[in-house]
Amino acid sequence: MPPLRVLIADDHQLFAETLGLTLDFDERVEVTGSARNGKEAVRLALELQPDAVLMDLEMPVLDGIQATRMLRRLLPACPVVVLTASLSPEDAHRARTAGAAAYLTKGCSAKHVVGALLEVGTCLFAPADDTVSEAAEVHQVA
Repeated sequence: MPPLRVLIADDHQLFAETLGLTLDFDERVEVTGSARNGKEAVRLALELQPDAVLMDLEMPVLDGIQATRMLRRLLPACPVVVLTASLSPEDAHRARTAGAAAYLTKGCSAKHVVGALLEVGTCLFAPADDTVSEAAEVHQVA
């Protein structure tokens, strides 16, 4: 199976670069690009056609909620995994309502991030049936 192609959207450059290096270390994941705001995330996703997007909530120009909503409308086959510092249940609810397939906090481990990406990504590579669609349910790590 080819690696899951992931776009990272986070305005904190050091965090995004470190996350990218961490994800690239896992042979099941390939980082295809990095965006520093929601508008750039949407543009790059349309250009690069990743298998999944890791989306921060608090970003300039276009926040992660708006960007997630746009991506779900423009690229419905590309799941969005929110990765944020926010522990707010309201933010988790807003992310789910916008169409996020998973909600993770930045306090979680790299193993959890990879696991959530692979979980939502299984829908891309497996036949469509009830058990596969259940794999895309929201995976919340607090």
